[in-house]
Amino acid sequence: MKKVIISILLASLMVISLVGCSMHGSHYSALMLVTTNTSEKASMSFSSFNGTKVFTLTLKEGGVIKYSAEIESGEAIVYIDKGEEKTEMFKIGLGESVKSFYELYNYKGKVYITVESNGKISEGKFEFEVEYN
Repeated sequence: MKKVIISILLASLMVISLVGCSMHGSHYSALMLVTTNTSEKASMSFSSFNGTKVFTLTLKEGGVIKYSAEIESGEAIVYIDKGEEKTEMFKIGLGESVKSFYELYNYKGKVYITVESNGKISEGKFEFEVEYN
């Protein structure tokens, strides 16, 4: 009887842990990483970064997400996800800088911004900010 109860408890624990998993998770190794993430602003700066960092922004009404990025070496791709599917916002590579915006005029809710490095990137900065008209 004890074995049956223990088996049921272990199975329940596994189900609960699987349900708790998020598809918007960060995993990375970094040196001198500084991040901020509020409902309308997110940023990260680093000496070196390798992996995936996810930020969550919340739009109260439609607007735009202004962004800027620069890296000294390596390559990264930044994605945006409104809960449906991941869409590429921009790519950045060796010695480049980017400054633009992404329109979300008819959207209200959470937006996930994912920075994915293609290997190690160094001396970089990414900034995102929600702006309303």
